[in-house]
Amino acid sequence: MAANNETGVIQPVSKLAEICRSLNVLFHTDATQAAGKIPLDVEAMGVDMLTLSGHKLYGPKGAGALYIRKGVELTPLIHGGSQEHSLRAGTENLTGITGLGKAAELAVQRLPDMDMVRILRDRLERGIKEVFPESRLNGHEHERLPNTLNMYLPGFRGESLVMAMDQKGIAFSSGSACRSGSPKPSHALLAMGLSEEEAHCSVRLSAGIHNTADEIDRTVMLFKEVVQETGSAVRFAPCR
Repeated sequence: MAANNETGVIQPVSKLAEICRSLNVLFHTDATQAAGKIPLDVEAMGVDMLTLSGHKLYGPKGAGALYIRKGVELTPLIHGGSQEHSLRAGTENLTGITGLGKAAELAVQRLPDMDMVRILRDRLERGIKEVFPESRLNGHEHERLPNTLNMYLPGFRGESLVMAMDQKGIAFSSGSACRSGSPKPSHALLAMGLSEEEAHCSVRLSAGIHNTADEIDRTVMLFKEVVQETGSAVRFAPCR
């Protein structure tokens, strides 16, 4: 990953690619989460392949792009027609392709707007710390995407907060996947050294170019309301 999809932490892709190149190993990076948030230069990154997805660029869902360095040969997984340079047979989604192209063009123009998104994210982080004084950031403080915020909220179940806030019109996700029959928390957070309880008590929030300071402040206010109104309902308890 060029950037982690849960924490937003930016990975040292260029260093990893350099190691692979020294060993004559091809290197691919999934830049889906990073595209449109930070500059991406395949030459500077030194990657052989890079993929991204349209919906992360405010483009159409179901459309993506694959960069292949000149000289790299791939074996198609879908055979038949000669579409997409004979790598993927089947009629192309022209609407999706056109939409992705325009979204990518606009994403480059909007990169300076990410500075404002970073300001909103930091405003949200400060507000959450006021509501949850013992909360802490999951991930690197600086080497992260400008829009992504993942926080550990001690004593509060992430899934319960997600449901309570959803009823108030605020959408975000928990840092774990407490699904029916699968109470396991986020593998990414566990790999970072968090305990299962800490992972279950983590949430992921994301800001966008259309968000405003008033929306951030309202979100913080609603967090405060949920904690005051629901009390034990959003407190941590093991999945059953």
